[in-house]
Amino acid sequence: MIDTSLDSSNFYFLFAVLQGLVLTGLIIFQKKFRLPHLYLGLLIFLLSLSLLHLILEESIHIFNARFPVPMDFGLAFGPLAYLHVLSIKNPRRKFQLRDLYHFLPSFLIDGILYSALFIYLGSHMEWAYAHVESIQTTALIAALVGLVQLGIYSLLIYKEARVVKSSLKEFVNIKKWVQTLYISWTCLIGFLIIAVPFALLNIDLLDDNSSLLYRPISILIGVYIYGLGYLYLLKYMKPIGVYIDRMMKFSFSEGEMEDKKVLLLEHLNTGQQYHDPKISLAQLAQQLQWPINDLSFLINEGMRTNFNDFINQLRVHSFKQLVLDPENKKYSIVGLSEQVGFSSKASFYRAFKKETGTTPTAYLKENSLE
Repeated sequence: MIDTSLDSSNFYFLFAVLQGLVLTGLIIFQKKFRLPHLYLGLLIFLLSLSLLHLILEESIHIFNARFPVPMDFGLAFGPLAYLHVLSIKNPRRKFQLRDLYHFLPSFLIDGILYSALFIYLGSHMEWAYAHVESIQTTALIAALVGLVQLGIYSLLIYKEARVVKSSLKEFVNIKKWVQTLYISWTCLIGFLIIAVPFALLNIDLLDDNSSLLYRPISILIGVYIYGLGYLYLLKYMKPIGVYIDRMMKFSFSEGEMEDKKVLLLEHLNTGQQYHDPKISLAQLAQQLQWPINDLSFLINEGMRTNFNDFINQLRVHSFKQLVLDPENKKYSIVGLSEQVGFSSKASFYRAFKKETGTTPTAYLKENSLE
């Protein structure tokens, strides 16, 4: 008879598994489909499945031989986390056929190879009982290989986390999420790097003391499911959705947005077109040979301002440089304001006050070298 008894702590782990399944549904099945939600939801689902596998493996002797269905797809963890980060950084990125290569090791090893192995063990139970230690050693060595793969994906995620940048203010929260994901991911792998070799060195004690390995791993995965799932659901999922909506308005990708911003500022600072009192959005778009909608979205969404305020910011900056130049002392404040593109004293004073929080006269007194 199979012993399927569970101690009280395992019931808590089972509750974590249930919560993981609920979180998976809440994250994936939103009104608007989001690829980042899908990747993270699947990651939490597989973590939950792994936790369930640990519970059953600890409670039922030679569990894999009795239930020859793979439940631990650890080699898919790294690809899912990595693609989650990529799809956040570039909302226009779609799932590509080549992305399937990331999951090939999991399909071949976690799926096909382990299924064949478990079926073999199920039909050779006497041999399995006689070689439990060898089976456990092989499983731990395979886990070490899996850790190498997780380490590679950790480096890839770290690389992506380091270069996250955007012109959109909403990306501040998203950057925090990517960094949180990387830090928590590193902590999980760091523990496994210690635990798995320790278990290998004490393989002769593992069969009778399996809880010493499985219990800490179960606790860590359970905490990871709760922390990662609820943090994303309650704090980061909505900002990511808003960010994706904003980015989809552009005809260029996130990677091109910062370049477009630099080109725009270089164009304006080189030609100083903002000195023209009659400069318009349409004229500037024509000079840049950009669609007017792209330029408008770049200023409104990327720089979080409107066209008039954006141009006035450049004019105020130019005025501050001119007014502090000793060679321009012969010119009046109003004269210099007209030189940088302001058409009236009132509009200049209003724009200067909005930009600097003070008046031109007060600014000149505070910054005069005399």
